[in-house]
Amino acid sequence: MNPRSFLLSLLLSAMAPALLAQGPGQEGAFAGKRVLFIGIDGCRADAVTAAMERGLAPQLKMLCEGDNGLLTLKCYAGGELGTPTHQRTVSGPGWTSLLTGVWVDRHRVKDNQFLGGRFQTYAHFMRRIKEVQPRSFCASFVDWPPIHDFIADASRVGSDEFLDVKFTRAPDAKRHFIDNPEKDIEVRDAALKTLREQDPDAMFVYFGSVDEFGHGAIDERGSFSPENIIYLNAISHVDSHVGELVRAMRARPRFAEEDWLVLITTDHGGRGNSHGGDSDVERNIWLIANGPTLPRERLLDAPVPQTALVPMIYAHLGITPKPEWTPEPPKPPVGAEPKK
Repeated sequence: MNPRSFLLSLLLSAMAPALLAQGPGQEGAFAGKRVLFIGIDGCRADAVTAAMERGLAPQLKMLCEGDNGLLTLKCYAGGELGTPTHQRTVSGPGWTSLLTGVWVDRHRVKDNQFLGGRFQTYAHFMRRIKEVQPRSFCASFVDWPPIHDFIADASRVGSDEFLDVKFTRAPDAKRHFIDNPEKDIEVRDAALKTLREQDPDAMFVYFGSVDEFGHGAIDERGSFSPENIIYLNAISHVDSHVGELVRAMRARPRFAEEDWLVLITTDHGGRGNSHGGDSDVERNIWLIANGPTLPRERLLDAPVPQTALVPMIYAHLGITPKPEWTPEPPKPPVGAEPKK
């Protein structure tokens, strides 16, 4: 190969990711409408507000402010008490509800084992995006592998992959989860690369270390509490990752032509060093939303179930959900009582 051909080959290889992407500005699958959904596991509501008040979460606070941003503390996990939708405040049901838009009475994920999950019927929202617009570009980045292993992979139709980028990192249990912060950094860097080099229509970015600090898995002094500076510092570290993602989004060459909806939330709160129950500090969660066309009154004035985020994403992208995406759940056996 002559030098000129070699240089041309290198140039084409470097350009390949951009050529495969949908294009910047309004040239994407949804005319420039895009979604950045960030999940921070186990981030208690009063702790995230304390972090913002103390200057430890300036990036989250910035996203709340201005005409395009808001923070609601009326968001909730755990379903409706006393009904079949009532679910445990643990990650399996929580992230399943956040990513499918339905409660346990439909998706059937009761814990972190994911047994009985009905993901072919109640699928990951990115699979639905692909069904409507096969040209769309969807990317997901996590360091809690079950989100991909059970929610995303179980939502696939056969072997058809609907995620154009699926980045997974698994913390080493032998290190007692002390590398969770390192894995969060790897997740952040991979997401930054996609924002800078590709043109995603929808991105999901998950950070797991805050939950591990709450459990005391990283530091035995940890707990889910706004009074615990170790826990607040963990939130602060993730806040810095959020800031980098938002700056990369806004630095895109034709960002001014794009219409981004940014959603940031958690799957549950915590009490002491654990969670899973029905206390207010476990059920009450938060939602930060930023975008030019937010349904502000609805989000600020009324309770917001964590199942409301997927419909918000569809509405932003201009997708009309199909009735078969959320069919009515099977009726419980005669005589069965909902869990109190």
